[in-house]
Amino acid sequence: MKKKCIMALIIGAAFLAQGCGYEEGTDAVVTVVDSTPTPEPTEKPKATATPTPEAAAADSTADGAAAAADSTADGAAAATDPAAQTAATEQTPSGINVQAQDATYYAVEGVNLRSDANAEAEFVAGVLSGESLKCTGVCDNGWIRVDYNGQTCYASGDYVSTTPPVGAVAADTTAEAAQ
Repeated sequence: MKKKCIMALIIGAAFLAQGCGYEEGTDAVVTVVDSTPTPEPTEKPKATATPTPEAAAADSTADGAAAAADSTADGAAAATDPAAQTAATEQTPSGINVQAQDATYYAVEGVNLRSDANAEAEFVAGVLSGESLKCTGVCDNGWIRVDYNGQTCYASGDYVSTTPPVGAVAADTTAEAAQ
């Protein structure tokens, strides 16, 4: 038995001593890989002003002119005034775009209000399920901006809804019935 074990060890060592079958010259193949050249920078395009569309120029027919005259003064001013358009879009402290909106949202479950529109932002307050929130804007990332006790906070859109919970509707109707 000892002789068989020693013989197996010697044969195994003989195979390992050859370097797993590597022989000089036959396996010494070098593959050359062409690399992608570094792109050359291109010239920067010249900055030009973005043209603003004008409602009167687009409607050249008499019907179009009449329709433009029928529009409200606020709507016409907002459509042609770039300052009015940018006032509707604001940004969070971290630079996320917010579309201004006045609405009432309700917490679907307990929701944390944060100082910015992301889960890593500083915790400001907790809101219980069913509590109403005064929304002042909707963020591009799905969060909403709310006014909570005079402070601007943000809540994840996953935990709020514009539909009032069943208990809130019943409370509103009983309050109206009492009056």
